[in-house]
Amino acid sequence: MKKFVYIPVIAGALTFGGIVLANTDSNPAGNAETNSNNSNVQNSNQQASQQAPKLTFEEASAKALEIANGTITDIELEREGSRSVYEVDVAHEGFEYDLKFDADTGEILEQKREREDNDDNDSDDIVSTEGLISSEEATAAALAVANGTVKDMELDNDDGVVQYEFEIENGSTEHEVTVNAKDGSIIKQETDDDNDDDDNNDDD
Repeated sequence: MKKFVYIPVIAGALTFGGIVLANTDSNPAGNAETNSNNSNVQNSNQQASQQAPKLTFEEASAKALEIANGTITDIELEREGSRSVYEVDVAHEGFEYDLKFDADTGEILEQKREREDNDDNDSDDIVSTEGLISSEEATAAALAVANGTVKDMELDNDDGVVQYEFEIENGSTEHEVTVNAKDGSIIKQETDDDNDDDDNNDDD
Protein backbone atom coordinates (compact mmCIF):
# COMPACT_ATOMS: atom_id res chain seq x y z
CA MET A 1 0.00 0.00 0.00
CA LYS A 2 2.81 2.38 0.77
CA LYS A 3 4.37 1.75 -2.64
CA PHE A 4 1.04 2.25 -4.36
CA VAL A 5 0.62 5.64 -2.67
CA TYR A 6 4.26 6.68 -3.09
CA ILE A 7 4.46 6.23 -6.88
CA PRO A 8 1.57 8.59 -7.82
CA VAL A 9 3.05 11.26 -5.54
CA ILE A 10 6.39 11.17 -7.36
CA ALA A 11 4.66 11.18 -10.74
CA GLY A 12 2.63 14.19 -9.65
CA ALA A 13 5.77 15.96 -8.47
CA LEU A 14 7.50 15.39 -11.80
CA THR A 15 4.48 16.66 -13.69
CA PHE A 16 4.37 19.81 -11.55
CA GLY A 17 8.10 20.28 -12.02
CA GLY A 18 7.65 20.01 -15.77
CA ILE A 19 5.00 22.73 -15.71
CA VAL A 20 7.26 24.98 -13.66
CA LEU A 21 10.15 24.48 -16.06
CA ALA A 22 7.95 25.11 -19.07
CA ASN A 23 6.70 28.37 -17.61
CA THR A 24 10.23 29.35 -16.62
CA ASP A 25 11.51 28.75 -20.15
CA SER A 26 8.71 30.79 -21.77
CA ASN A 27 9.14 33.89 -19.58
CA PRO A 28 12.55 34.97 -20.86
CA ALA A 29 11.31 34.84 -24.43
CA GLY A 30 8.29 36.94 -23.49
CA ASN A 31 10.44 39.41 -21.61
CA ALA A 32 12.86 39.63 -24.52
CA GLU A 33 10.00 40.38 -26.91
CA THR A 34 8.59 42.98 -24.54
CA ASN A 35 12.01 44.56 -24.05
CA SER A 36 12.49 44.62 -27.82
CA ASN A 37 9.15 46.38 -28.31
CA ASN A 38 9.97 48.90 -25.58
CA SER A 39 13.37 49.49 -27.18
CA ASN A 40 11.73 50.12 -30.56
CA VAL A 41 9.33 52.61 -29.00
CA GLN A 42 12.18 54.39 -27.21
CA ASN A 43 14.22 54.52 -30.41
CA SER A 44 11.26 55.97 -32.30
CA ASN A 45 10.75 58.58 -29.59
CA GLN A 46 14.45 59.44 -29.64
CA GLN A 47 14.45 59.82 -33.43
CA ALA A 48 11.36 62.05 -33.26
CA SER A 49 12.92 64.21 -30.57
CA GLN A 50 16.14 64.51 -32.59
CA GLN A 51 14.21 65.70 -35.64
CA ALA A 52 12.24 68.35 -33.76
CA PRO A 53 14.32 71.55 -33.40
CA LYS A 54 14.63 73.08 -29.94
CA LEU A 55 14.60 76.61 -31.34
CA THR A 56 11.12 77.69 -32.39
CA PHE A 57 10.25 79.79 -35.42
CA GLU A 58 9.48 82.75 -33.17
CA GLU A 59 12.79 82.40 -31.29
CA ALA A 60 14.74 82.24 -34.55
CA SER A 61 12.92 85.36 -35.74
CA ALA A 62 13.75 87.19 -32.50
CA LYS A 63 17.44 86.24 -32.75
CA ALA A 64 17.61 87.51 -36.32
CA LEU A 65 15.98 90.82 -35.37
CA GLU A 66 18.50 91.26 -32.54
CA ILE A 67 21.20 91.39 -35.22
CA ALA A 68 19.29 93.47 -37.77
CA ASN A 69 16.19 95.23 -36.44
CA GLY A 70 14.40 95.34 -39.79
CA THR A 71 11.82 93.19 -41.55
CA ILE A 72 12.18 89.45 -42.04
CA THR A 73 11.67 88.72 -45.72
CA ASP A 74 12.30 85.00 -45.64
CA ILE A 75 12.82 82.30 -43.02
CA GLU A 76 13.19 78.58 -43.60
CA LEU A 77 13.92 75.48 -41.53
CA GLU A 78 16.25 73.04 -43.30
CA ARG A 79 18.33 69.95 -42.62
CA GLU A 80 22.09 70.00 -43.21
CA GLY A 81 23.35 66.51 -42.60
CA SER A 82 22.43 65.59 -39.04
CA ARG A 83 21.78 69.22 -38.07
CA SER A 84 18.70 71.42 -38.42
CA VAL A 85 19.28 75.09 -39.31
CA TYR A 86 17.20 78.22 -39.72
CA GLU A 87 18.03 80.44 -42.68
CA VAL A 88 16.72 83.98 -42.20
CA ASP A 89 16.79 86.98 -44.54
CA VAL A 90 16.27 90.45 -43.03
CA ALA A 91 15.91 93.77 -44.87
CA HIS A 92 17.21 96.77 -42.92
CA GLU A 93 18.11 100.30 -44.05
CA GLY A 94 19.03 99.41 -47.62
CA PHE A 95 20.88 96.22 -46.68
CA GLU A 96 19.90 92.56 -46.80
CA TYR A 97 21.18 90.28 -44.04
CA ASP A 98 21.56 86.53 -44.67
CA LEU A 99 21.67 84.73 -41.33
CA LYS A 100 21.94 81.08 -40.42
CA PHE A 101 21.28 79.64 -36.94
CA ASP A 102 21.68 76.19 -35.43
CA ALA A 103 18.06 75.20 -34.80
CA ASP A 104 18.94 73.45 -31.53
CA THR A 105 21.55 75.68 -29.89
CA GLY A 106 20.72 79.04 -31.47
CA GLU A 107 24.37 79.48 -32.45
CA ILE A 108 24.98 81.84 -35.38
CA LEU A 109 26.57 79.71 -38.11
CA GLU A 110 26.68 82.28 -40.88
CA GLN A 111 26.11 86.02 -41.20
CA LYS A 112 26.30 88.07 -44.40
CA ARG A 113 25.31 91.63 -45.24
CA GLU A 114 24.81 92.94 -48.76
CA ARG A 115 23.46 96.20 -50.08
CA GLU A 116 20.10 95.72 -51.76
CA ASP A 117 20.40 96.06 -55.52
CA ASN A 118 17.14 96.28 -57.46
CA ASP A 119 18.67 97.38 -60.78
CA ASP A 120 18.16 93.98 -62.36
CA ASN A 121 14.72 93.39 -60.85
CA ASP A 122 11.37 94.18 -62.39
CA SER A 123 9.64 97.00 -60.53
CA ASP A 124 6.69 94.72 -59.73
CA ASP A 125 9.04 92.37 -57.83
CA ILE A 126 10.42 95.07 -55.53
CA VAL A 127 9.13 94.79 -51.98
CA SER A 128 9.00 97.96 -49.90
CA THR A 129 9.08 97.17 -46.18
CA GLU A 130 7.48 100.47 -45.16
CA GLY A 131 4.03 100.34 -43.57
CA LEU A 132 3.98 96.55 -43.25
CA ILE A 133 2.85 94.49 -40.30
CA SER A 134 5.67 92.68 -38.53
CA SER A 135 6.58 89.07 -39.29
CA GLU A 136 5.36 88.12 -35.80
CA GLU A 137 1.93 89.64 -36.50
CA ALA A 138 1.76 87.87 -39.85
CA THR A 139 2.72 84.57 -38.22
CA ALA A 140 -0.02 84.94 -35.61
CA ALA A 141 -2.56 85.63 -38.35
CA ALA A 142 -1.46 82.54 -40.32
CA LEU A 143 -1.49 80.23 -37.28
CA ALA A 144 -4.97 81.48 -36.36
CA VAL A 145 -6.38 79.76 -39.47
CA ALA A 146 -3.94 76.83 -39.80
CA ASN A 147 -2.66 75.05 -36.71
CA GLY A 148 0.82 73.56 -36.93
CA THR A 149 4.51 74.45 -37.21
CA VAL A 150 5.77 77.15 -39.56
CA LYS A 151 8.33 75.63 -41.93
CA ASP A 152 8.79 78.51 -44.32
CA MET A 153 7.86 82.19 -44.63
CA GLU A 154 8.53 84.59 -47.46
CA LEU A 155 7.69 88.23 -48.06
CA ASP A 156 6.67 88.70 -51.68
CA ASN A 157 5.12 91.18 -54.10
CA ASP A 158 2.37 89.59 -56.18
CA ASP A 159 1.01 92.02 -58.78
CA GLY A 160 1.53 94.96 -56.47
CA VAL A 161 0.13 93.20 -53.37
CA VAL A 162 2.81 92.73 -50.71
CA GLN A 163 2.16 89.52 -48.80
CA TYR A 164 3.64 86.99 -46.42
CA GLU A 165 3.55 83.44 -47.77
CA PHE A 166 3.64 80.64 -45.19
CA GLU A 167 4.12 76.88 -45.30
CA ILE A 168 2.74 75.27 -42.14
CA GLU A 169 2.96 71.57 -41.31
CA ASN A 170 0.80 69.56 -38.91
CA GLY A 171 1.71 65.89 -39.10
CA SER A 172 0.97 64.72 -42.66
CA THR A 173 -1.06 67.85 -43.38
CA GLU A 174 0.54 70.85 -45.06
CA HIS A 175 -1.08 74.28 -45.16
CA GLU A 176 -0.20 77.16 -47.47
CA VAL A 177 -1.39 80.47 -46.08
CA THR A 178 -0.96 83.91 -47.64
CA VAL A 179 -1.32 86.95 -45.37
CA ASN A 180 -1.73 90.54 -46.57
CA ALA A 181 1.40 92.34 -45.34
CA LYS A 182 -0.47 95.63 -45.02
CA ASP A 183 -3.46 94.72 -42.87
CA GLY A 184 -2.96 91.06 -41.80
CA SER A 185 -5.99 89.73 -43.67
CA ILE A 186 -5.91 86.20 -45.11
CA ILE A 187 -5.57 86.28 -48.89
CA LYS A 188 -5.40 82.55 -49.51
CA GLN A 189 -5.46 79.29 -47.58
CA GLU A 190 -4.88 75.84 -49.07
CA THR A 191 -4.56 72.46 -47.34
CA ASP A 192 -2.83 69.37 -48.69
CA ASP A 193 -3.10 66.06 -46.84
CA ASP A 194 -0.57 63.37 -47.82
CA ASN A 195 -2.96 60.66 -46.65
CA ASP A 196 -5.62 61.88 -49.06
CA ASP A 197 -3.09 61.74 -51.90
CA ASP A 198 -2.15 58.18 -50.98
CA ASP A 199 -5.81 57.13 -50.92
CA ASN A 200 -6.40 58.72 -54.30
CA ASN A 201 -3.38 56.93 -55.74
CA ASP A 202 -4.59 53.61 -54.35
CA ASP A 203 -7.98 54.15 -55.98
CA ASP A 204 -6.27 54.62 -59.35
